[in-house]
Amino acid sequence: MRLLSSFSFVDPSGQKWEAPKDWVVDGASIPQFAWSFIGGPFEGRYREASVIHDVGCDQKTRPWNAVHEAFYWAMRASRVESWRAKVMYAAVYHFGPRWERTVVVANVPQGQTLIARQKALVISGAPEGSVAEIVNVRPHPQPSPSNPSQQRTFDFDIRVIPPKPRLTIAEFEKLKDRIERVEQLEGGGARTRGIELDSSGVSLADIRSYKGGP
Repeated sequence: MRLLSSFSFVDPSGQKWEAPKDWVVDGASIPQFAWSFIGGPFEGRYREASVIHDVGCDQKTRPWNAVHEAFYWAMRASRVESWRAKVMYAAVYHFGPRWERTVVVANVPQGQTLIARQKALVISGAPEGSVAEIVNVRPHPQPSPSNPSQQRTFDFDIRVIPPKPRLTIAEFEKLKDRIERVEQLEGGGARTRGIELDSSGVSLADIRSYKGGP
């Protein structure tokens, strides 16, 4: 599908996500196995959200996890039901595209490579399990002889590698069932199978950290 005009979406944090005119999208950023229970990427209320998601996955200028979360909020803005949007978010977060990013960490004192890696993970907003790998180090000029106590500093180019997907399709099915069950309960603060739930139901953080189970 080729866009005949540009459109954009502003998420709750104020970030603007643009889909430029003439961009070609094919819905490939949404795992095909999810189409069987949710519909194709060009069907229903989440069509515009799927376009925003496709463009974000093609451009790769923002973190992969941020692009997937924008997909969720775009679906909600299009009045997709909470349970359905969360199931779709779970599908793209656990099975959708992931990509590396290179982050520059500047002015790191000599000998603090571990701190540089930790800063890269924070700067990139990388989720748990990501790896920071140093790909280049650029030294700043030697300190002035008139100030011998000054530490030498370096700029680091650090590749942030995303974690590998860890859920199986069977485990995803359990997560999907849990989202549907919890989100469709009336009221908040319910308890289901020993799991205490707050008024927001299954949160996005719950979905990201899910490792299988009831």
